[in-house]
Amino acid sequence: AEAARLAARYRLHQTHAAIVGAEAAEEALDALHHSSAERLFALCVELRGGILKLGQLASTRGDLLPSPYVRALSRLQDQVPAVPTELIRAHVEASLGQTIASVFANFDDAPLAAASIAQVHAATLLDGRSVVVKVQVPGVAALVEADLAALRVLSAAFRDVFPELDLETTATELTRSVREELDYGQEARHVVAFQERLAARSDVVVPGVHPELSTDTVLVLERIHGERLIDWLDRAEPAARDPLLRTLLDVTCEQVLGHGLFHGDPHPGNFLVVDGADGPRLAILDFGSVRAWSPDVRRSYAELAMAILQGDLDKMTTLFTRLGFEAKHGGDVSGLHELGELVLSVFRQGTTMDLADLDPEAQLQFALSLARRTPVRIPADFVLLGRAFAALGGLFMRYRPKLDLGAVLLPWLGRALTT
Repeated sequence: AEAARLAARYRLHQTHAAIVGAEAAEEALDALHHSSAERLFALCVELRGGILKLGQLASTRGDLLPSPYVRALSRLQDQVPAVPTELIRAHVEASLGQTIASVFANFDDAPLAAASIAQVHAATLLDGRSVVVKVQVPGVAALVEADLAALRVLSAAFRDVFPELDLETTATELTRSVREELDYGQEARHVVAFQERLAARSDVVVPGVHPELSTDTVLVLERIHGERLIDWLDRAEPAARDPLLRTLLDVTCEQVLGHGLFHGDPHPGNFLVVDGADGPRLAILDFGSVRAWSPDVRRSYAELAMAILQGDLDKMTTLFTRLGFEAKHGGDVSGLHELGELVLSVFRQGTTMDLADLDPEAQLQFALSLARRTPVRIPADFVLLGRAFAALGGLFMRYRPKLDLGAVLLPWLGRALTT
């Protein structure tokens, strides 16, 4: 019903736009975007479940949705009330086939975190070890599948109403993303893989998994006791803060260009700072959104970075094709050249190698909003990568560390180009 109402409003606007002037039509469309986005936000909060998760994920795709929708839906990150503990406890017992008391010496009723499809609780095992228990909201998987089916039907039905939004691509990407986050078995494998790849680093910590207590909908992990990244950064002196931020940047470059397993959700809430013998260490949490890239893909990203640094538009266009950029609606790929010019124009706004002078979040949002106007479909992995570095850029803008970007980035670029 809401989708039909929304489509009717946009169809009415199309009729109206043919009568009034272009400027009036543009103003009316912007107002329609704002009011419709607010209604969609309210609906997501009301229905929760899969719809809420889809709204949260959609808010990250500024390349696919108008900015009023991105701004409205981004507020959903703070609109997730906790599920009653009795339901969580019952689900854990049903999933493990054991009572809470037979597995845990203590299970905290108050959640450490509540999200649209999961909730995290602190607990203590019978042998005294501290753990966190990530529990999928009971019944949410079935709700998500129903919501995804409806999304696919509606995206096809309203293709003619919103042709510029590429709704079918949006539906496909959202479907893949939300299904990934429902697969706790895959997340557990990701945690183990990150432990293996980062084992040589003394400055980074990854929690251990308890596979004997984990299922497709319950994930039990070692609890890492540390301070939230933002809280630690706010109180730390630059002498301690700058090296930790360098570690954060370096380990991100290692993921993208070194071993190719990339944590796709590096917002500050997914990091803790842990005391270590040689100084503060960075703990990485939440591996529900992870991408694996082959050496060829890592090499292509490294070549793209070099082409951007050198302003080589022809090379960028070739690499866009190699990395999966394609024309929208089966058109030709001439728009890749236009996209390359767009990337270069955004990059030139911050051509310094001093991280303190960059504003990557603003540049990313500007680029994604412009990208909607090009005839090119941007791969989800590229948007994910942009979001990750924009999140890091936000931290650098806030704390302005004295770091040499080239000293961190260039060795990893060289490694990716030669291995």
